[in-house]
Amino acid sequence: DWTYLIHTYIFSSFLGMSLCYVIDRQHRENYLQNCIIEITQKEISDQAQLLEELSLLDPLTGLANRRYLNRILEAEWTLAIKQQEPISIIMLDIDYFKNYNDSLGHISGDSCLQSIAVALKNITNNHSEIAARYGGEEFLLVFPQTSKEKAEEIANLILYSIKNLEIKHPNSPICTNITVSLGVVTTIPKPNDLLHEFIEEADKKLYDAKKLGRNQYQISQQNNVII
Repeated sequence: DWTYLIHTYIFSSFLGMSLCYVIDRQHRENYLQNCIIEITQKEISDQAQLLEELSLLDPLTGLANRRYLNRILEAEWTLAIKQQEPISIIMLDIDYFKNYNDSLGHISGDSCLQSIAVALKNITNNHSEIAARYGGEEFLLVFPQTSKEKAEEIANLILYSIKNLEIKHPNSPICTNITVSLGVVTTIPKPNDLLHEFIEEADKKLYDAKKLGRNQYQISQQNNVII
């Protein structure tokens, strides 16, 4: 009887340990599987976020693209109407950029665009301010809660920042270096005002700056030329 009892005890102990091992191993496997699933989900989420961010950026300059610009502009325009705060935009065009490309080639043209993009990005250092590539050699900068006077200061800063880049332009009729023209517009929008008309006004001011000799900005009929 004692021998039978001892054998039964040993068998039961062995069976219990085996069951504990199996259960513990299953728990570990389940834990590892859950970890793998969480990591995979995070990787998928991170990749999706990265793709979303990339879809909002211009691939050449790294600035916001038109899609992102439109989203931000609409949001800031609506907020400006609601809070009755000023909003300013600056439209920028590189002077005689076609001549630059024809003289030095498109690789140099791309490098020029990238250098100017870095300068513009450094100027829009507030989280609510953005610089976007509007198309070709055109850029658009958005400055919420920015008065006309402050926008004018920023326009001067842009002109001097581009000047200090000292990018040689061998085929410019106005300067030996790359220059830009700017159209600056500020408004406190009313509910019935239209965003596209606001942008068109900046484009008109840019055209005025180009018509009056380039390498300058136009705002409120003032002729401001960089020396």
